[in-house]
Amino acid sequence: MFYTNNKWRVLILTGMIFGISSIYTCNVQAQSLSEKGNILIAQNLGGIVRKITLEEVPMTAMSSAKTVTNAEFNQARIELKSDGSLIYIIRGKNQQGYQVEAQVTPNGTVTQVDEQIDSSAVPEVAVKAFKRWAPNDQTVSIWRSTRLGELYYQFVIQDFWLEVAPDGNKVMIYRKKVNVT
Repeated sequence: MFYTNNKWRVLILTGMIFGISSIYTCNVQAQSLSEKGNILIAQNLGGIVRKITLEEVPMTAMSSAKTVTNAEFNQARIELKSDGSLIYIIRGKNQQGYQVEAQVTPNGTVTQVDEQIDSSAVPEVAVKAFKRWAPNDQTVSIWRSTRLGELYYQFVIQDFWLEVAPDGNKVMIYRKKVNVT
């Protein structure tokens, strides 16, 4: 009798759909905001990130990250991407005392290196592009991000960070992730 009532069926089905959709992961693609396609707004959804110990990072990944960054690492996370792949995110400090973060595959391929930098190391055109999108926001930190041959400057503000191409022609805005377990 409980399951024969159509209202209960609809309620149960709605609950199941809501529950399943809340755990389904996906990537959101960048959206162009201009006719030329040079201003992008992007948000990455779908990865599951967890803190791990440095000992849990495979030796091949750790060795590659140290070779590329010459940093002393003190933190590590692992991310399960929405496509099922794993990436190790290893953070530490370089010889100049700046924060460094390397993203490395389990087999040791370095896919991204982010280095905290001083504002004087950012091209003026990139700073102007940042100021156009966040004119009143105070930067928390500035990073240089290198990934597979591409270079971006990341301006971290309160709840977002903006990635700006060195020539200022591309700006991507990301919302910070809330919690990492």
